[in-house]
Parts: sequence; C-alpha cells; structure tokens
Amino acid sequence: MKKILSFLVALIIGFLIFGIVIKIVGLRRVEEAFFLFLSFKGLIIILLTFIIAVISILRWKLILQSQGFNPLTEELKELGKIWVVGFAMSYLTPVALLGGEAFRVYLLKKKFNFKWEKSAASVAIDKILDGTFFLMFLIVGILTFLFYGRFPSKTMAWLVVLIVGGLLGLLLFFYFKALNKKSVLEWFLKLFEIEKEKIKNTTNGKMVFDIEKEIIRFFSPRRKTFWKGLSLSFLKYFLLFLRAAILILFLGEGIGVTKALAVYGFSNFALLFPFPAALGSLETAGILSFKTLGLNMAQGPVFAMVLRGADLILSFIGIFFLLKFALKLTGKKILGFRDK
Repeated sequence: MKKILSFLVALIIGFLIFGIVIKIVGLRRVEEAFFLFLSFKGLIIILLTFIIAVISILRWKLILQSQGFNPLTEELKELGKIWVVGFAMSYLTPVALLGGEAFRVYLLKKKFNFKWEKSAASVAIDKILDGTFFLMFLIVGILTFLFYGRFPSKTMAWLVVLIVGGLLGLLLFFYFKALNKKSVLEWFLKLFEIEKEKIKNTTNGKMVFDIEKEIIRFFSPRRKTFWKGLSLSFLKYFLLFLRAAILILFLGEGIGVTKALAVYGFSNFALLFPFPAALGSLETAGILSFKTLGLNMAQGPVFAMVLRGADLILSFIGIFFLLKFALKLTGKKILGFRDK
C-alpha cells in the first residue's frame, strides 16, 4: 500500500511540474510534439530506441554466458521479453533508472530455472555497467553545460554536485574494490562493526556473498567478457546520445556535438528524480538546458515529450509481456492445485 501511495504522490507531483512547464511554453507544444512523434522523424527516434534495447539484451546475454548460461535463439527471445518487462517497470516507477531489477531476477529464475544468486548477480552487473556510462555521459554533459552557462541557482548547483559526486564516489569505490578482488560487503561490515560470520552463516547472508562473488568475478581486466560488456555499454550510451542529438536537429536547432552533449547530460540528470517516466523533471531539464545554451526554450519540453514517447512504446510492450508471464504463472499454479 505504501509503495502504491508513493507512486501516486510522485505521479501527481510530476503532472503538476509538467503542467507548470506547459503553461510557460504554451499548450501548442504538446501538439507539436505529438505530430513530430507520428512523423517519419519520430519513426527514426523509435527505431533508435529499439536498436538500443537490442544492444541491452545482447549485453545481458553476454553476462549470462559468462555465468555458464548460453541461451539459444528461442531462449534469447524469452530473455528479450524479460528485459523489456524490467525496462518497463524501471521506467514507469519512481526514478526512471531503477525498479525493474526484481522482476528480471524473478522471471529469469522461473523461466530458465537459473540459480537465484547467478540471476541476481547478472542483473546487478548489468546495472553497474549501465551506471558506469550513464555517469560518464552525465558528467561530461554537465561540464559542457557549465562551459556555456551556469545553473539557475546555487541550490541547484549544490544539488547536482552532491548527487553526481556521491554516485561517482560509490562507483569508483566499487571498481577499486572489485578490480582488486576485494569484498565491498566485508568493508561495510567492518565499518559498522558487524561480524562477517554472523551474516555469512545465514541462508540469505550466504546468498548475498555468493552474488558479490559472481559480480567481482565478472569485473576482471583479464576477462574478455568484461571488455565486451564495457564496449556494448559504451555503444548503448553513444546511441542514446545520438538519439538526443538527432532529435535536437529535427527540432530545427542546428547545434554542434558539445551543445548536444550538454542537453543529453542534463536530461540524464532529470532521470535521477523520483518521478515515473521522468514526468515533469525531463521537461524542466529541457527548458533549462535549451535556454542556457541559447536555443529556443519552448523546444525543450517538445524534446522531452518525444523522447518519453519512444520509451513509453517500449514500456507498453514490456507491460504486455508482463501480463502474459503473469497469466502463464497463475495458470500453472491453478493446474498444479487441481492435480493435487
């Protein structure tokens, strides 16, 4: 109940912010975004979105192969469906980067009878690789943004520094530990003066340490899969940046690579706020970045709405697959009960 309530509160706040932004730029911008999305230009943005999804699925397949699971063609299709379900749950719940991981772990276990620790580790590795390049493009984008202008207020500037700095610090700490084959969990247990054996001797504690072992095993410079994973992650985020740059071009803003990076980086920052589908925060980021960079401020929300439209199509496909999985699992339980 609390989760549903928090989701509704976040959704209402997102709609309020969205309404304020639309009031500033005019209602006709919604119509403009709608017709652009339904045009051939919108089709290109949607196509790029699906290519990015395919790369994400192939990267997850690579991670699973490193754990001894090599999905065949039919299994790869099912794996793709599970990934899309996870994407939908992440995108449509507060904070558009997190939320669907539990669905992916659960469905991977149920569909392929994959061990819980390996399943959870594969999703964790996937998110860490995502986080690495998400932060990289975010930092480069914000630094580029500061080259052209500044944040509207000191409060926003400090907020950006604290959030981005904190996430970067955690990521660097993880890589330092993982590349040196050292446990992050043990470090935290020592920090809080908790005995390792007390945790490790429990069933759940042992599973958590097994998950960490799988993660550290993947992040080894000696493993080809690690470098392939990084390469696919870079390709994914480069295409996300390219998608944003092409959309800016379609909006009639002939800008260079650096300004496109600034807009994309600032848009990434909007995804960190707890609003479903980054509703409101993405429009706010669009209007601020376009204005600061000397572009047509009114095109910022159009940019946000078209990007969201492409991601929502993928999310709706994910919801469709989620319903199919749910019906199959429910049907099996009913049949099992009847047989008993």
